Amino acid sequence: MRFYRIPASITLAQGVLESGYGEGTLAKKANNHFGIKCHKGWKGKSITHDDDEKDECFRSYKNPLKSYRDHSLFLVDRDRYKDLFELKRKDYKGWARGLKAAGYATDPKYAEKLISLIRKI
Repeated sequence: MRFYRIPASITLAQGVLESGYGEGTLAKKANNHFGIKCHKGWKGKSITHDDDEKDECFRSYKNPLKSYRDHSLFLVDRDRYKDLFELKRKDYKGWARGLKAAGYATDPKYAEKLISLIRKI
């Protein structure tokens, strides 16, 4: 949280939601706890998985820690998320809504799901 300036609650909630509490296919087969796709320029290992489309390319990691670190870098390094870093670190609701607005996920209820998870954790 301190190093990347991303609320820990957001990182944990996204990891839980995206990986199905670590039980999802991407988490189990690729240590990808955030559903991060390969995107242009990805040079690391990958796995194909059906998501919005069939056989999409997703990043694969050596261990969950690498997934969590890459998730932080993914947010820090992309311009579409830069406005989030103007929010207060404890503003998890703003972060959740901002992630959805910036296009992190296609689920229309993504922000509400993150907020609900954070309240439960």
